[in-house]
Amino acid sequence: MDAQKNFPIGVLNEKEAWALFNKMAGNCVESCDLKPIAMEVAKKCAGLPIAIATVAGALRNKRLFEWKNALRELERPSSSNFTGINAAYSAIEWSFNYLESEEVKLTFLLCSVIGHNGFVEDLVRYTLGLGLFDGVYTMEEARNKVLTVVANLKASALLLDSYNDECFDIHDVVWDAALAIALKDYRMLVLRDHVPKEWSDKEKINSWSLISLRCPQIIANLPKEMECSGLSFFHMAGAVKIPPNFFKQTKGLKVLDLFGMQFSSLPKSIIHLTNLRMLCLQESAVDDITIIGELKNLEILDLSQSGIKELPKEMAQLTQLRLLDLSWCRELEIISPNVLSSLSELKELYMGGSFVEWEKEGVAEDEKKNASLDELNNLCSYP
Repeated sequence: MDAQKNFPIGVLNEKEAWALFNKMAGNCVESCDLKPIAMEVAKKCAGLPIAIATVAGALRNKRLFEWKNALRELERPSSSNFTGINAAYSAIEWSFNYLESEEVKLTFLLCSVIGHNGFVEDLVRYTLGLGLFDGVYTMEEARNKVLTVVANLKASALLLDSYNDECFDIHDVVWDAALAIALKDYRMLVLRDHVPKEWSDKEKINSWSLISLRCPQIIANLPKEMECSGLSFFHMAGAVKIPPNFFKQTKGLKVLDLFGMQFSSLPKSIIHLTNLRMLCLQESAVDDITIIGELKNLEILDLSQSGIKELPKEMAQLTQLRLLDLSWCRELEIISPNVLSSLSELKELYMGGSFVEWEKEGVAEDEKKNASLDELNNLCSYP
């Protein structure tokens, strides 16, 4: 944020609140016609720094009629079932509704799914997998778009800076409000530390578009089949055994992120995910990934820090793959010959701290046991 003075979390007095609001909204609020309206808007934030920051940031450099409209909307009771510091939640909900497009709103909600100190690169891959942005076709275009959106969300105080430019952070109050909005208006269910009633309602589960499971009680007792035909995004973190038919009824899934899993082979029901565009198995202990070769529409495959020992010949069937991340796969010893060269759409290959057993030049084709460096000639990015 732009503020040069650090305000403690709590309720500010009227003078402090106006100073922060003025800083966040810009000096335009001192103009004769705008100041009375701006002061009324500031009062609606009830002295709460996070509410002041989000509302003032959203109205920065806006015109008088937009300020008047904002005041009118902030005077309405919140439509959400927020509890606790209602002024902050209502202000955050208003700031969210004021975002410029549905694409930006969905990107922000994905940030809330990721949570504290999230990686911008994860956000890039999620948005590409979901096909979130119209007219964005390349990895570079997607990164530029996401970086722009994240910068704007930080300017509006809905997101915060993190420990480096590759990450973003989110205030706890904003995070809670965002997850409430996601649940109520966007059919996004993020389970962090408890089992809500929505999870046991089979009719509601079937309507979810996004599910993120981090709740130990749920992860330890997964259903045999996930009855969720409208699901496009599924994330789960934790060492757990996934039932073989778990994904049988989630054929519309586009993004699947299984972080830190432990299994000898992937659930056989993954073969039904014919629309899957992004698959992440980061830090997963998995031996056999042959079945991934059946996911013909896959565009992004993240196997970083996983326990794979071989990239099998079946991977050559992934002709739509654009990004392959094999970073820090320390046990990877075999990449079947001609797999990489068969990935005709592959533009980015990440292999830092990973595979080094490249086949030597001059070895006859029928004697090759591993990939050779000349298979990388057509790649745009090889970190």
